[in-house]
Amino acid sequence: MQCYRLLDSLFSKACRLAAFISIGLGLTLCTLPVAAFAGGGPENLILVVNADSASSKLLANHYIHGRGVPQSNVIYLADVPDREIIQWSQFKSQILEPLLNEIQRRKLVGQIDYVVYSSDFPTTIIVNEHRTKLLELLKAQGQENVPPQLFNPNASITSLTFFAGPAIRDQPAYMLLESNRYYRQATEKLLRSPFSGERQAEFEAVVNLIESDNEEDYREAITKLGEFRERNPSQLAISYWLAKFYGKLGDAAKATDWLIIALRQGWSFQKYTQSDLAFEQVKDDPLFRGIVDRIPDVPFVFAPTHGFKNKYKWAANGMLNKERGQGDQYFLSTILSVTRNFGITEKQAVEQLQRSIKADGTQPEGTFYFTDTKDVRSTTRKPNFESAITQLKAMGFETKTVTSGVPVKALDIVGLTCGTPGFDWAASGSQILPGAFCDNLTSFGGMFHRAGQTKCSQFLKYGAAGSSGTVVEPYAVQAKFPHPMIHVHYARGCSMAEAFYQSVSGPFQTIVVGDALCSPWAVEPEIKIAPSSFEKSVKGKLSFSVDVESSPVKVGGLLLYLDGRLVQETPVVSEIELDTRNLQDGYHELRFVAIANDLVQTTGRAVLTLEVNNRGDSIELQTEQTEYRDTDNIKVTAKATSGESIELRHNGRTLMKKFGRNLEFSVPAELLGRGPVQIQAVAVAGDSLSIASSPLDLVIQGELAEVMRNTESPKKK
Repeated sequence: MQCYRLLDSLFSKACRLAAFISIGLGLTLCTLPVAAFAGGGPENLILVVNADSASSKLLANHYIHGRGVPQSNVIYLADVPDREIIQWSQFKSQILEPLLNEIQRRKLVGQIDYVVYSSDFPTTIIVNEHRTKLLELLKAQGQENVPPQLFNPNASITSLTFFAGPAIRDQPAYMLLESNRYYRQATEKLLRSPFSGERQAEFEAVVNLIESDNEEDYREAITKLGEFRERNPSQLAISYWLAKFYGKLGDAAKATDWLIIALRQGWSFQKYTQSDLAFEQVKDDPLFRGIVDRIPDVPFVFAPTHGFKNKYKWAANGMLNKERGQGDQYFLSTILSVTRNFGITEKQAVEQLQRSIKADGTQPEGTFYFTDTKDVRSTTRKPNFESAITQLKAMGFETKTVTSGVPVKALDIVGLTCGTPGFDWAASGSQILPGAFCDNLTSFGGMFHRAGQTKCSQFLKYGAAGSSGTVVEPYAVQAKFPHPMIHVHYARGCSMAEAFYQSVSGPFQTIVVGDALCSPWAVEPEIKIAPSSFEKSVKGKLSFSVDVESSPVKVGGLLLYLDGRLVQETPVVSEIELDTRNLQDGYHELRFVAIANDLVQTTGRAVLTLEVNNRGDSIELQTEQTEYRDTDNIKVTAKATSGESIELRHNGRTLMKKFGRNLEFSVPAELLGRGPVQIQAVAVAGDSLSIASSPLDLVIQGELAEVMRNTESPKKK
């Protein structure tokens, strides 16, 4: 199968939730309509590990353990090029295609929003062929004077994963400065530019009827907008324009109805609505006025902050469309850390991950800092400071603008936007609080193969959860770096990756390092499931009560995952029934995930484990010790009541396979990597039987390197 067909399959399947539950599992929910929910968590993340790298396995093990990443969501790739810079053809065939194929093979299509790389992956991808094609296209469009240096042909691993769709189809528009439609762009486009091509021309002709004094024109516009909405029911612009046209007709009830829908879709500009002359005839209606009073009073500057799903099709105005060809789909992507060449050490990387994981939901109190110097690296973003500072202050956060390259003796940094070629953070005497995103606009911040200028990973070393830098000379172009509004999106509860990609309109040269899921200001929904555990094996039908009444935020929907796979999404229900007779005997994991009822859609979860025993089949995995050195062999015994063979597995990959039912295994500990790990035994008989044991928790001891490895050489470059 050609990879562009695979990607089409991935993105199309993501929009359809299979009726797997009611047919295969016998799981019963109340008969409410199924809705699509966002909200990101470990269930929505693929962690990609370099199987040949001890550092990559080390960081992955700590991240899996700390974040609760399901075993099914970890992909190991062998023969990953051992250098920072590789060609597009290598990245495509050795990294991108294999991981996309594996997502498909594991039947995870539709639930994966994040693709996160552990350490020891190439950070820079040379895309000469895409750059050449882009310049040819621009020339054909009459743009012959575009400076070619804007499109230096080096892309980051995270950006090419974010733009997996167009990149793998060799569509070079991802290199343009306004290529990212998830970017929260200026609100002037919000109501005027929801579509592209002919559809946009049709839309403009309809909304221009608002200038008419003829009621028939208003009714014609309403009819045509209704046709647009049938194809794109989630597009905010359509809902708001319907409210406007009903307002022009003086129909307060329907104007109110559509304004409510727009509000649910993200409309958050109260003053704009209050001054909108289209509502002059209905503004004094009590119900309409009551809804206007409920609209958040956000400055009409940028599109509203929004949670992310891979299945979402981001429209030209940054909101959601459904129609084919009228929206782009992405994967949020980061790399946990860089632990070689000019990155940071293993010890520093592990400590950073542990800090960022613990930062979730802590609501850190501190100050967002902005540096104002005469350096072009600072002046490039200075015009945008005010918009971010205004909104942060309105949310109750402290901000401070300083005139040094980095803050000096600042002990409360929760976010930083600066611009300087180099800095000595230790000498600054400042402290970065856990969860912070710190960003420095400079040329070589993401070039880990060469010395010169401070690397973005230094922020991770000193406490930040995330940072970014460019992998090639970008020139002082705001579009290639995070807009200061990144701190606003982050402070509104978004994950680090969501905040980053909402703030960079042209990210193809920018690498993002750190914990993609870190969400310091998120308020996590609370979900209680009863029974919450089982002391013995279960059989037959199980009934679970669902309680979200005590959640600190209103819950808008529920997701259910079985053994890491999404099997149902539904509005809130009070009871869920599971027929275990439709499952294999043995170990299973259930995850009940609650979704906050807002645009960010933060998730909270309850995790249950089951030992199913309907047929008398079972398998047991035992070891005499749970701690090993990375130079040891792990010795375990597996006993099964059925099956032809037993596989010893680690994070979904098979370590060893032997025929029989009572077997001993000896596996090199270094194969699993240092840190906390789980292994599982699975009894197998063809495609019809797969009985899993309870996971065995182990710890692989080993020294953490306190120096970086140098993998670069002139020959390799």
